[in-house]
Amino acid sequence: MIIYVETNFLLELAYLQEECNSCTELLDLAKDDAVSLVLPAFSLAEARLTWDRRSSERNTLQNQLQPLIRQLARSEPFRTLTESSRELISALAASGEATRLRLEDAISTINSVGTVLPLTSEVASQARLDELGLALSPSDAVVYASVMSHLSIAPEGVKCFFNRDSKGFANPSIYDELAASGCKLFVSFEKGLEFVKSELQGTG
Repeated sequence: MIIYVETNFLLELAYLQEECNSCTELLDLAKDDAVSLVLPAFSLAEARLTWDRRSSERNTLQNQLQPLIRQLARSEPFRTLTESSRELISALAASGEATRLRLEDAISTINSVGTVLPLTSEVASQARLDELGLALSPSDAVVYASVMSHLSIAPEGVKCFFNRDSKGFANPSIYDELAASGCKLFVSFEKGLEFVKSELQGTG
């Protein structure tokens, strides 16, 4: 069974978001060779860029909050604000590095147990056509073109594409194109994992 994932898979694991447990289970299945996990190389770069952007936003917020808190704490009603906000400031400072470590751990695991699809010139050219023809964002178009390119040479068997970008990929034309290549689309890692488990148990 081939499972295609994209940038949001890495971000779920890095930021411990709502469906991170499902993503962890999928990684464990790949480690056990129960499924083949496939991810476009573009998604590795995009996830790192997302971390960098969010980290910069946190640093900016932290730098703005600290002088504001000090100023407010000079007023009698807010005398304890400095102490009570210390946990928030510490969390802002610490969360970025913890997230980065989880992201790099997820990337390392996929590199060792999964397949990373290269961004070729052919994929880049097709991505531009998909961007225009399927109303995809440039980044979603690269991911989609990468998946479709691999599907064209993938062996027979169950194939699925999991992501959480329902706005970008939950498009009837995309569902149809994937289905024509024998691939199911799930815009929820949790729902996708349920399907994988049923298939592995022979109840799908």
